[in-house]
Amino acid sequence: MFDIALHAMITLVLLIAVVWLRRWPLLYALSILPGTIAHELLHFLAGWVTGAKPTSLSIIPRLKTGGGWVLGSVVFTNLRWWNSPLVGLAPLALLPCSVYLFFASMPLPLLSISGTGIKLVAVQFLIAGWPSPTDWAHAIIGLVVTMLFALAGFLLITKLGIL
Repeated sequence: MFDIALHAMITLVLLIAVVWLRRWPLLYALSILPGTIAHELLHFLAGWVTGAKPTSLSIIPRLKTGGGWVLGSVVFTNLRWWNSPLVGLAPLALLPCSVYLFFASMPLPLLSISGTGIKLVAVQFLIAGWPSPTDWAHAIIGLVVTMLFALAGFLLITKLGIL
């Protein structure tokens, strides 16, 4: 039990260090690059599988018009209510990967380069696994429409006496 606490403490220090780098956007973007690549690839893959037709993928950080930074993006030509939740929430798949990497780093020596490197990737995946506000907006719109269709279908089935 003490062993997991030490590994968790090292991971927490890495998490704090990466989050601290947010005050320097380009340095932060570089520190989280593997997570950004994984995040955008998951959007791209989910879009490809669900027919959202991804047309471009960028991992070049850029300044937004209203301030703030975009670390990466994927453009789709067929993002619809029925595929937007899967595409928007695809990066959540990085969260279990982050947990797996943390536990995979535990058999390695506590402060070894390989063990710390794996913990750093786990931290990057943890941060990148949370969908952006734009991702959430796409997903929520799709989920609301899906729930409305499900409710309408349920009411119709109930009214017809099928259930």
